[in-house]
This record gives sequence, structure tokens and C-alpha cells, in this order.
Amino acid sequence: MNPFYRVDNRLVHGQIISTWMPHLRLRRIVIANDAIPDSTLQMSMYRMAIPEGVAFDALPIQKAATWLNARRFGNDPTMVLLETVDDAIRLFASGHPFPTLNIGNVHHAPGRRAVTNAVYLGDDDLHQLRKLADRGVAIEVRSLPDETPTDLRAALRSA
Repeated sequence: MNPFYRVDNRLVHGQIISTWMPHLRLRRIVIANDAIPDSTLQMSMYRMAIPEGVAFDALPIQKAATWLNARRFGNDPTMVLLETVDDAIRLFASGHPFPTLNIGNVHHAPGRRAVTNAVYLGDDDLHQLRKLADRGVAIEVRSLPDETPTDLRAALRSA
């Protein structure tokens, strides 16, 4: 699927660069988040981590929705990174309805329970994801491309 939408609270990190980038043959990484574009330090770190030849954009959620809607991605394999489930919900609600969502990493926190060893979701996360699923979004949990994806529908039904 192009673009590939992923919730990963680490955003750009080693797994993205060393596994997802070659797997998807990425030519572009987009971060949709309201805080990142204004963080000079984080933007510098991400630019250093992303290999030359791979385009990088970071946009606030609303601008990201407009920007993504205006693009045709054809031969430009793209990953859209979202820091939180809430960011994904907000991107969708901002007028950019994506068809699939990968949840790759959500840190443990009070009130969250393990879905996998890398994804911990709370009741609010599950409620929001259920709304996305009801709107037709296929949601998978998968940290690495060589893992078998876990369809989140079962967890959503039991939550």
C-alpha cells in the first residue's frame, strides 16, 4: 500500500531505516505531527538518520492531510509516520481517509495493556481504533516487515 501509514511513537529510528525502508523501497518519509516540525533538534536528528536520496517531510496534522491529498504517490513509495493513535485519528478526521494502518510501536503506560510485546493500548486507543475500523480502515499490529501481522479486529471486539 502506498503510502504506508504507521503509528510508532519512536517515529524515525533504526527499525524504520534498516528494515521497513528496504522492504517498502521507500523514497519518502512523512511525519504527521503537530510538534515535530517546530522542533529544530528532532528535525535535525531525523534528517541525519534518513539516508540521502530519501525525501523527508514533517508537517502538522492538518497541513499533512491537505498535502497528502494533493499528491499522487505512484512511483514514490512513501511511509507516513504518526506518533500516536490520536495523531492517526486526527489525520483521518482532517480529511485524509487512509485505507490501512500499521501499529508498530506504542510504549507501555499506566492504563495500557499489551497487544504484542511492542504495542500497548489503552481503552481510549481501542475506542478510537474501533471507530477507524468501523469506517473501513484495515488495522494491523506488526513491528517488523517479516512478522506475521496481527489483525486488530479481535482485540477491538473484546475491548
